[in-house]
Amino acid sequence: MSIPLPPLQAIHQKETELHHRLEMARQQAEARLQAARAEAEQILSQAEQEGRAEAKVLLEQGLAAAQQEAETVLAEAQEQAAALHRRAATHLDAAAKQITRLVLPGDSQLA
Repeated sequence: MSIPLPPLQAIHQKETELHHRLEMARQQAEARLQAARAEAEQILSQAEQEGRAEAKVLLEQGLAAAQQEAETVLAEAQEQAAALHRRAATHLDAAAKQITRLVLPGDSQLA
């Protein structure tokens, strides 16, 4: 048969037991908190990498679209310049004759 502990010793023993349980719970909570922080950091890192990759793709797509648009505008401008040059060439002889007539009014043989 066990002898009952004196009340102060029983209280002290219970306090020690509770303190030990509390410390174990605190350590478990700290471990869970550290694990959650590590997981959060990993998730953030992965999200940043994915975000950078997606931003790079979008930037490249935007640059490609801008390049294509610039090439289209340039091609249209070159075509317009060529058309104007062709139109001007057909009237160049007539314009030269008229200028010659205006500059040299008495000389009609050149016109």
